[in-house]
Amino acid sequence: MTTKIENNETVSERIRALRDRLSPAELAVANAISENYPMGGLVPVVQLAANSGTSPPTVVRFVKKLGFDGYAEFQDTLRNEAQNRLFSPVGSYPHNRSGQDETSPSAQAQFAYLESIRNTFASLSDTEIAKAVELLCAPEHDIVMVGGHFSQVLAQQLYRYLSILRPQVRVCAPEIHSLVDIRSSTVAVVFDFRRYQQTTINWGMDALNKGAKIILVTDQYLSPFATKANVLLTASNKGLEPFDSMTAAFAVTELLISETARALGKPARDRLAEFVQRQDDEDRQILKFDPPARGF
Repeated sequence: MTTKIENNETVSERIRALRDRLSPAELAVANAISENYPMGGLVPVVQLAANSGTSPPTVVRFVKKLGFDGYAEFQDTLRNEAQNRLFSPVGSYPHNRSGQDETSPSAQAQFAYLESIRNTFASLSDTEIAKAVELLCAPEHDIVMVGGHFSQVLAQQLYRYLSILRPQVRVCAPEIHSLVDIRSSTVAVVFDFRRYQQTTINWGMDALNKGAKIILVTDQYLSPFATKANVLLTASNKGLEPFDSMTAAFAVTELLISETARALGKPARDRLAEFVQRQDDEDRQILKFDPPARGF
């Protein structure tokens, strides 16, 4: 994972980028902020120091290590993030193109999506990926994927491929009845993106209370459920107006699929071979199908 700080990174991304380089006292400050993010950092220096069991100079030193000139700039960034959590696509609806805008739509899209993917993988933790893959591969675990109104497509994508590679995989909506089969052996992959869905968060909390392990995939502003997850993976939601993009989230999802396949090895390859064989047999039957002649 990179330790380079970019100006457009959120505070949470900066913390994750530097976590391995923090002193124990600085790590205590980081944890105090993360436990109630972003509001945990929107308190006076003295209070944050008390909440983390450290001193005001430690808090200031930590903030400067994150790349901020001072505590005021640090808090301004957190306030902007809190505002961004309240994002509405109505406010960012695209205007008609002016005659002076010479940038082509495809060029704008290329820049936006490439930047989103670059930012995502610059702040993605290889340690968190490894922890997620370990949970997804363990044969004693059953796997369930849950998403929100729009992120359900990511849950479906992960389900379609993992169900080929290993048994005991399912996808469901964040509804009460889908919690019945959650147990301590369950690994729940929860997708929750801005505008964060309360039913998804509630479902995740109920699954956690039943003993399930949680892999949360969210955006850079962090679902309110982020502090409860066993594994946290973030993807940039930057794209083209007016809606948030899931391009980078799809890339993270496909990384999980690839790394899980690699880790499962031959048993998963054998399952895949059987699946492909059955698919080929089915396709040949379709090609041989001779529909009956129509009567008049």
